Formats: sequence, structure tokens, C-alpha cells
Amino acid sequence: MNTALPVVFPAQRPLTRWGVLRRARITVENGQLVVRTHSGAHAWPVGPEGVASAIHLPGRLPTAFRIGWRDASNGTIDKFGGCLHLLDGAGQAVACLAPSDWVTTGGRPATLDRPDARPTTNLDPGAGVDYLERSGLGDLLRHAGIPVHTAPDGQEPPRAPEFAGTLRPGPRTAGSVWLMVVLALLVLVLLARVAPNEVVRDVMVSVPFLTLALVATVPAVVGGFAGRRAGGTVSLTVLKPIPGIPVTRVFLDRSALRLTEEAIELRTAQNEWRLIPAPADPVNGVREAVVFEDAGRPWGVALADGRGTVHAFLHWDTWFAGDPQLVGLSDFCQRAGLGLRRQRSAAFPGGQPQDRTARPWKMGEYGFDDIFALGSLTPGATLFALPVALLGSVVWDVEWTPFFPVLGAAFAIGVVPYVVRGAYRKWSLNRLVQPQAVGGFERSGGSRFDKQGGATP
Repeated sequence: MNTALPVVFPAQRPLTRWGVLRRARITVENGQLVVRTHSGAHAWPVGPEGVASAIHLPGRLPTAFRIGWRDASNGTIDKFGGCLHLLDGAGQAVACLAPSDWVTTGGRPATLDRPDARPTTNLDPGAGVDYLERSGLGDLLRHAGIPVHTAPDGQEPPRAPEFAGTLRPGPRTAGSVWLMVVLALLVLVLLARVAPNEVVRDVMVSVPFLTLALVATVPAVVGGFAGRRAGGTVSLTVLKPIPGIPVTRVFLDRSALRLTEEAIELRTAQNEWRLIPAPADPVNGVREAVVFEDAGRPWGVALADGRGTVHAFLHWDTWFAGDPQLVGLSDFCQRAGLGLRRQRSAAFPGGQPQDRTARPWKMGEYGFDDIFALGSLTPGATLFALPVALLGSVVWDVEWTPFFPVLGAAFAIGVVPYVVRGAYRKWSLNRLVQPQAVGGFERSGGSRFDKQGGATP
């Protein structure tokens, strides 16, 4: 397999933010360090005139990082991952990176000691001391000839006049800025009490509901279609789950591990998309698939790089129990150029024995990552239009003719799609499907495990 350009990908994203994964990455191209975000690219030559070194401050947030309404959807920076300052030849910072933004799993860097650790940023102190290395940032910079140091005193370096700030990949969740729309709606309804006349009152208590429905639902749907377009990659080989226990229909339909020209992609039943450096990446690429066994019984498979960082963990019962000879996995590894081995380990040291992506999810578990960005928030707020309509028909003397059509349109846009989507998810997508084991038959181009755990053609 040809050597690929070394790369660091950002953390996984939900469907409405797949465009961020398509654009954001860190590479070294033509002697320049290039940091791409969802909104643009920053490039510096490697050397004294650009980026000459880097200094890592573990355990603290960069002072250049601020959270406001406009960037709240970017997600929090894990302070245990610290910040990495890129320095010019004079020792001044030209930009800052948060290593926790660039861990592919989206949270705690998992290792072969705890491959099933659930990605989370709720960590104990010291748990993120290796974020710099586990994210691949350290090796990428050193490979480019940029030395990386740890700040001995924990003090941030001075900033260059053209300091680019904290460069983050882009939003990780749907736009929480629409919470302001809900607040504005409530304020307008209250202000309607002091409206100068009935027509102004009717407009002020009806139009905001339609506005809320439009600004919350339309961008979410557009973002969903845009995400699917961004995720339209061409697969060289695909690994699909073959479960041995009941799983949801959507898990069977969507879950897949794909090899493309650029990366290995993991897609989940909940439309989470993760980009993993491909085996052809000489610095950060995954090197092997490790089958974990406890007392001779397999319980999971991990994709790990040369540092022992786990970029994907797949539960045995939901992915491979229907193919105990691992014909599909062996074929995938052979085509992708991955090693394949067994490793003895106590089952589920990370405390995640169940594959939560394969079971039915409740509305609250989707949260702000759903294709309809605000989940139950938008229909809940829009439902306040019903008592307003009741007041208009029973108490008020409505003089503005579009009053009831506006409220009806708000209800149709802000409530009906969520009800239909919820019903489809509950009765179709989240319906449990019985396993269909494939046993140990051969597949074209596949391979089996030998008794020592090695892959054989």
C-alpha cells in the first residue's frame, strides 16, 4: 500500500456536523504545518520564520479560549489534555491547539489496557497526561522536525503579534445558539401585554412561534442533508456487523467500518462518524486489529496504532459473534494492510460490557446531536402556541387575519416532524432484529484464524 500523508483528524462528529470532519485536519504539506478548521486554514512554514517548536501545558486551559453563545456548540476543552502552543523562532506563540479536540474517539484516549473505556471528558486529574501523544499531535510535529517540549513552570509563552488564537476543528453538536430564540420568544409574548393595539398584540404572540419553528427545524434538516453529502466517500473495503444477539435494525443498516483512500471510517447507528488515520499513514496510522479474549472467550476487537492507542472498539457479541471464525474481519485486515492478533485480557476493564450503539435509544440520549437539532426542545416550546390559539379563539378579539394560519404553520413545522421522526425511530429504526449467524463458511478473498491467532489466507 502506498504511503499516505501523515494526518491528525478531529474528534468524531454527529450527522449534522459531518462537514467539520470533511474539512478539519492537521497535516504537514510542502514544508508547511497546515491546520484546517471548518471555517478556513492556517499555514506556517516549518522553521524559525513559522513554527520552530511547540510547548505543551498539560492540566490547564489556554487563556485564549473563551466560551460564548456563538461557539458553545464547539464543545468543552478537556483541561487535563491541556493546550499545545506553536512557537516561532523567537519563542512566541503563533497559535494554540487543544489536544482533546483531536482525539478521534471524542473523549478519553483509550489504550489496549482499557480498550472499552467509554469516551468522556469527565475525567479524574491526571487521566489526560498523554493526550498530546495519544492524539498523534506529538509524533506528527516531531516527524516534521518540530521539537515538542513540556512547560516546566506551566506558564504560557508570550504571543506573537499575529497570534491566531485557539484553533478548534469546529462545532461538535448542533447549534445551541437557538436557545436564545426560545428566550426571545418568551420575552416577546410577555411584551405583547403592553402592545399599543390588538393587531400588534396578535403579531407579537404568533409570529415568534413560526420563527422558532423555522430557525430550529430548517437548519437541522439542511445540516442533515449536508452531512450526508459530506460523508459520501468511496469505500475500498467494508466491514459490517454480524451480531450474535438481538440488535436494532438501524444498527445493522448503518454501522460499518470502511477503508477509503484517506482514512478508516467508523459509522454508528446514531450517525456518529469517526475518521481514523489509515494504515498507509507512516506516523499515526492504525497498525493492527486486536482480538481480546478472557479464558478463551473473545469479548471485543480494537483497532490500535503503533502507540497502543485504541481508535475504535467493537463489541464481540454485536459485531462478530455471528462470524466466530472472523472471516469478515480477516478479509478486512488483509485488504487494509492491518495486522491481526489475539490478546488475553480480563473482560471489559473499562466497565462497558454492553454495546450501547446496538440497543434502542431514548430521545434524551440523542440530545443535541440529532438530525433535528434541538430534540424535544423545539416541539416543547412550539406547543405553547396551543394555549395562545385558545386565548385567541375564546378570550381575545383577534383582528389580524393570519393569526391562526401562522400558529398552525408553526405547529406543523415545529411539532409534526418531531412526532413523525420519533414514531419512525421507535417503531422501525429501534426495532430489535434477531441475529443471523453466518457460522464458519469461507468468503471470497477471506481468511481464517489459525490456532495461534494469526490470519491465514
